[in-house]
Amino acid sequence: MTPILVLLGLISAPNILFVGNSYTFGNGGLWVYVKEIYDSLESDTLSVDSHTSGGATFENHWNNQSLLEKIEHGDWNTVIFQEQSCMPVINPSLTYLYGDSLALLTASYGAEPVFLMTWARKNDPIMLEGLRFGYSRMGFINNSTVAPCGLAFERIRRFHQEIDPYAGDGAHPSACGTYIAACVIAITVLDCDVLAPSVWKPEEISAEEAEILRLEAVQTCSNYFQPSEGIQ
Repeated sequence: MTPILVLLGLISAPNILFVGNSYTFGNGGLWVYVKEIYDSLESDTLSVDSHTSGGATFENHWNNQSLLEKIEHGDWNTVIFQEQSCMPVINPSLTYLYGDSLALLTASYGAEPVFLMTWARKNDPIMLEGLRFGYSRMGFINNSTVAPCGLAFERIRRFHQEIDPYAGDGAHPSACGTYIAACVIAITVLDCDVLAPSVWKPEEISAEEAEILRLEAVQTCSNYFQPSEGIQ
């Protein structure tokens, strides 16, 4: 982004709203990690806000008037939506109904809806296929970006067992999990070069771990191709 244009106000800094539940607000907030990454790489400052509630589903969000008003009046560039972790697998029809509705509403106010693909439970890796399909379907139907965070978790689980992206319950993210999710979002939504030397990392993650997480985030995003046909 050109610094002079930013200073002149010709290009506004991005403004992102994160909508989700404890997967999003864990470890102090996914939005904080994304902002730290962006601000360490770019000349302008990312503006972020959140609307989260423990266990919330897309249906809960759709029926929350304060969120709908926030989307309408917030002047967002992007709104990132995270569904309750099991819903795309156990009740995809509800996920699609309310996910599509939230995406259409967001787009009607001039913001880009983005879907945050969540991760399988640590003891139930097979659920990732349902998550991959569900989020990819919503991305395709709504012509929206999908941030494949769940696929990044799977790469760490398979290839770097020395790093645990999960908290102790095997569901919520550890600091490493939130960091790799933030890197995926920074790449897919903000086009950040997370491999740059100046990129931010949390203090509780070692430099070696952070480098692996960033590399795997890049690999995940490079490998993920959102389907363009065959999804209804």
